[in-house]
Amino acid sequence: MGRTLFVGCSHSMGYWAKDEHTPPKKWQDNNYAEIYARKNNKPVVIMASAGSGNRSYPRFIANAFKIYNDIDEVFLQTTYWGRFPIAINPDLDEKKIFPIDFFLQKEKSSDLIDRYSWNLYQDDARYVEYYVKPESFDYEETPYNIYTQPLVSEPDVRRSGAMYMRMWHHNNTHLEQEDFFTYIAMCDMICKNNNVPLHVWNINDRCYLPRETKNFYTDLTSTNIAQVSAEEYLKNYMEIDTIDGEHYSVNVHDAIANRYIPYIKDTK
Repeated sequence: MGRTLFVGCSHSMGYWAKDEHTPPKKWQDNNYAEIYARKNNKPVVIMASAGSGNRSYPRFIANAFKIYNDIDEVFLQTTYWGRFPIAINPDLDEKKIFPIDFFLQKEKSSDLIDRYSWNLYQDDARYVEYYVKPESFDYEETPYNIYTQPLVSEPDVRRSGAMYMRMWHHNNTHLEQEDFFTYIAMCDMICKNNNVPLHVWNINDRCYLPRETKNFYTDLTSTNIAQVSAEEYLKNYMEIDTIDGEHYSVNVHDAIANRYIPYIKDTK
């Protein structure tokens, strides 16, 4: 029997954030990937990190295929748009190439389940990579400049803050759309080169998954795109509840493992 790879964000790592004063917990029971492993008695690798963006996923998948030679299916849970990485790298040396596993760390695992996430700080925090995103108050406190016009009043990257530029001139534009299609195309290529099918899905409709993903640049050859989100699909069978207002309860994760994953495997 081969091994299943699950890739995602906090929704894929049994995450629970009680409140802003309590440290979040991870690798809890609300984890569809671990439920899937136990139900099918099948080895599973989980590569997921809370708050990470879709940009992380090609590295996760590439790392997995370098570590394991028996992966026979990949499930990629797309995450929320708007997240973008920043880095601390004081070398500023384009000739110094970090290996793709530079920020990868293995976490507590078992005979059936291997867990990995991003270690955001390396070499005593000399090198850092983490994701940030605009919050609602950013849009309120930094409103759009209505006088912005091409060839008349261009966005000034030297006067406007980084978050302003990201909110109004990258996020939710064709630039972010093309970024997303690029990341998924890279994942498709990696899976194709390893002769493994890739199933791409979204846990809810706020994690936008465009229909054009399948053939934006070219036809993806190893990728199956889910037609409906997990939340929308499971509404037909159960009440959808969360444990902290964002992350889903154990019974929802159980239904993802037992209902939704078989559904997207059988749907082309």
